[in-house]
Amino acid sequence: MELTVKDVTKIYGSKKAALSHVSMTFTPGIYGLLGPNGAGKSTLMNIITDNIKTDGGNVLYNGTDIHTLKDKYRSRLGYMPQQQVLYDNFSGEEFLWYMAALKGMDKKSCKDRISELLNMVNLYTEKDKKIGSYSGGMKQRILIAQAMLNNPE
Repeated sequence: MELTVKDVTKIYGSKKAALSHVSMTFTPGIYGLLGPNGAGKSTLMNIITDNIKTDGGNVLYNGTDIHTLKDKYRSRLGYMPQQQVLYDNFSGEEFLWYMAALKGMDKKSCKDRISELLNMVNLYTEKDKKIGSYSGGMKQRILIAQAMLNNPE
């Protein structure tokens, strides 16, 4: 698996460049983007996840432009955005089932995967509690679990 960001530019408003000719390559692993406020981190992630379009350049997955791959590409991603809506009335387990359905995962493979992830993020004993009662750290962990649901590359 190789994800290539090639000469990507994104301009907002009156020619304010959030990204200017950014290029990088990702191979399998876990990555973090660091930088000051306004550096373009969120913009880059929104481009990589195909939530916004570039004004120049492209993103390639194994050499193919992500726009031609569509859902085949998105199904391989795991992403935990800085701001994500959590449904306070869902239990942790219900939330993961809901996210699995949105990702198009089949029910048979989900049962074991959800249990595995709840154990991995140390929330298995809290799985039936409403997310609204979770601490901030617990909410972050349930979001990590949802990002890992589909075994992202």
